Amino acid sequence: MNNSISLLAGIIIILLLSSCEKKEDNPFIVSWEKNETTAYGSVVITITFRADMTMAFTMAVTVDNQTTTTSSDYTYSYTDSQITVKEEGKPEETTDYMISGNTLVLSFGGMGLTTFSKI
Repeated sequence: MNNSISLLAGIIIILLLSSCEKKEDNPFIVSWEKNETTAYGSVVITITFRADMTMAFTMAVTVDNQTTTTSSDYTYSYTDSQITVKEEGKPEETTDYMISGNTLVLSFGGMGLTTFSKI
């Protein structure tokens, strides 16, 4: 009887410890921004990642004090080193990424390596 109780107690402890395993947080969930100013105007790109695995990409271009804003919605998935985004009706795109502190570096749509800052 004591062996059965010890075995049961051991199983319960193992189950409790494995159920307390910390789930990894999604490192993207926040808004990231890139600002660039040229002699002709400025561009502000904002990417907002949501917990439901959707994201919004917004670009505001200002030339001669007039701002034009475009926005697109995507779904996304990620691994330890790559992110894949998909806009409805278009092929998905996968690229490498790096997150370090308040910085996200990625390359999409021919933009080259682009560094975004957490906002």
